[in-house]
Amino acid sequence: MYALRLLGQAFHGLQMLVSGFYFQWALIYARWGQTSRALWYFNRAVRMNRRGDKAYYHRGLLFVAVGLPERAISDFTAAIQNNPDNLDARVYRSLMYAMTGRDQQAQTDLERAVALGADRDALEQQLSDTRARSGL
Repeated sequence: MYALRLLGQAFHGLQMLVSGFYFQWALIYARWGQTSRALWYFNRAVRMNRRGDKAYYHRGLLFVAVGLPERAISDFTAAIQNNPDNLDARVYRSLMYAMTGRDQQAQTDLERAVALGADRDALEQQLSDTRARSGL
């Protein structure tokens, strides 16, 4: 039984290492503007570590950049589920909710972000600007 537990821990450690490798390459490709390659690496990072929040969050940012707010919301939601204190994911999900006309959900995320330490006035201004840009 001990050997199986030890093997399981070793495998988990290897998964985290490989996930980190994919994540770092995804960030590099995203910075270079190669979104399809970045997405490929983010997908693998998420697949290797479904309990992390960083790969979901950054893949969500990539979806924001290419104009896919629904997919971004999904990734920000996964990041928040894995780390409820992920302030940045809450802020961006709030903005994506505002962009897609879901004001109540945007406000709920804004309130939680403020509770986590975000500046209410700055967030409310961002939400207002986002609504204005999206024509809502």
